[in-house]
Amino acid sequence: MDGFEFDVEILRSDRKRSAAIDLEDGLVKVRVPKGLSESRIRELISKRSAWIRIKLKEQAGNPKPRPKEYVSGESYPYLGKNYRLKVFTGSKPSIKLKKGYLEVHVGQGDNDPQQSIRVLLVDWYTQHAELRLKEKTQRLAKILGVSPRSVGVKDYKSRWGSCSIEGDITYNWRIILAPHRIVDYVVIHELCHLLEHNHSARYWQHVQRHVPNWKECRDWLKNNTLVI
Repeated sequence: MDGFEFDVEILRSDRKRSAAIDLEDGLVKVRVPKGLSESRIRELISKRSAWIRIKLKEQAGNPKPRPKEYVSGESYPYLGKNYRLKVFTGSKPSIKLKKGYLEVHVGQGDNDPQQSIRVLLVDWYTQHAELRLKEKTQRLAKILGVSPRSVGVKDYKSRWGSCSIEGDITYNWRIILAPHRIVDYVVIHELCHLLEHNHSARYWQHVQRHVPNWKECRDWLKNNTLVI
């Protein structure tokens, strides 16, 4: 969309019931309901222009993390804590968290050990994400007085979680890299959709009741890159 001092991409969806503005790599992405008029979209962007400029400046000052090489000594986060990678060769491929290290074993004749290590890491994180997120969801659901139909994880590219109208909750497995308080916010965010299946003022009141600093948590997710 032209007419602004920053690049804007409009993403329309039948599933959206309210507008949301996200910043990704210097691009302002505005997700809106399919039928929202262009004039209304421009009005929304104009009202948030000051906030957008501040966030774009913050992102510009935060350099992107260096690509991982999957070698011994690299640091990998898990629930907010960093663990060093230890790579061993000559045995059956495996990975485990042991004495503060992520120990990875790859075969001696592996032609692409870095890719093998990445696959092992993704599998490890995915399995632990499913386990820990189910635990957190069950515990926090009791506090909110709701009952999700199912809980799982997916490889989302641009969202941290989703809650269907039927009550099925899925999370981006990468959220398990974040600190506990951020993970809890994401869990509560999705559980509150079982009380109000939209992003209305009433919905955010539910979130506020259980996560008073939810705006700080949301900003943390926007300003931190969770990759392995």
